[in-house]
Amino acid sequence: MANPYLLRKAASAAFFSILLLTAGCQSSDDALHFEGEAQATTFHITVYGDARVEASDIQRWLAEYNRVASPWDSTSLISALNGPVLVAPDHPYLCELLQIGRALYYETEGALDPTLAPVIEAWGFGVGPATLLPGDTLALEALMQHVGDTSWFSLAHLCTGNSPAKLALDQGRPAPGREGTRTQLNFMSFSQGHSVDIVCDSLRARGATAAFVEIGGEVRTFGVKPDGSSYKVGIELPKQGKSSEYAQTVELNERALATSGNYRNYKVDPVTGAHYGHTLDAKTGWPIQSDVLSATLIGPTCAEADGMATAAMAMGMEKTKQWLAQHPEWDALLISGNEAEGLQVWASWNFE
Repeated sequence: MANPYLLRKAASAAFFSILLLTAGCQSSDDALHFEGEAQATTFHITVYGDARVEASDIQRWLAEYNRVASPWDSTSLISALNGPVLVAPDHPYLCELLQIGRALYYETEGALDPTLAPVIEAWGFGVGPATLLPGDTLALEALMQHVGDTSWFSLAHLCTGNSPAKLALDQGRPAPGREGTRTQLNFMSFSQGHSVDIVCDSLRARGATAAFVEIGGEVRTFGVKPDGSSYKVGIELPKQGKSSEYAQTVELNERALATSGNYRNYKVDPVTGAHYGHTLDAKTGWPIQSDVLSATLIGPTCAEADGMATAAMAMGMEKTKQWLAQHPEWDALLISGNEAEGLQVWASWNFE
């Protein structure tokens, strides 16, 4: 089976920049509402309970996450980790990214592989413009040299005290098993969901008893609203441009939801006019055609839901259904087909 990989949110160099933050306001329902723009998208946050939270807190949390995870910031920790000198990943957010990435790699049998970073960049789905020409097999083979290298797994252990690997990095030496490696890592397939989890955890620490946190369509909720009603989230139909039509509306209580799609982020070959989607085969590096047009996953954390939605696009319909059958604690809504001939919607809760 081919092990493909999807990166869907590398849209612009402003991905992690905080563009605007509006002040929080207390509404008639005794909730605090925050909204603004961050990560080249919008966010909406509703907080219940006696929470000690202001707009500046939201801005600070997101800015700190940027300093860790932004690939567009040459001074961020992820940029340093991918730099020529190995450094110890001693920030908890970076440690979590490494650990989540490793777990998702295993969970998806390599369908989600962070080491595809240089190939993602070459196809133009990362920070800079495309440098790889369609059909340039030799260049792609060179880029794939370190894709699939799992030596970076050792870095996921560096957050738990003075391990031999961490001591080596602190002393300026490569971590055991990482000597001479040129592996690059890209966590953007689940980092936006991870930022949602970070905000949720921060709100809990500030006294929030319930909250709805949405960044760029990735959502997580916790607690019970004062009126006891459920949080509801609309799942958008996959159409070109911004759509206001929903495939379904679902209740989301103490869970997280993320959607991934390959119908907007693609490249066009200037010679042939062929479309190259940003779903890449982790074994070959070539774009593949997924039979899933949109995948929405619902699970325990937003980072996991984000990553599994990405992986579902890569694994395809049947492989994703098999995975769901083995993980009954998860739910999913998968959309296939096309606008011209019609869309087919499959939801796991219709088969329980």
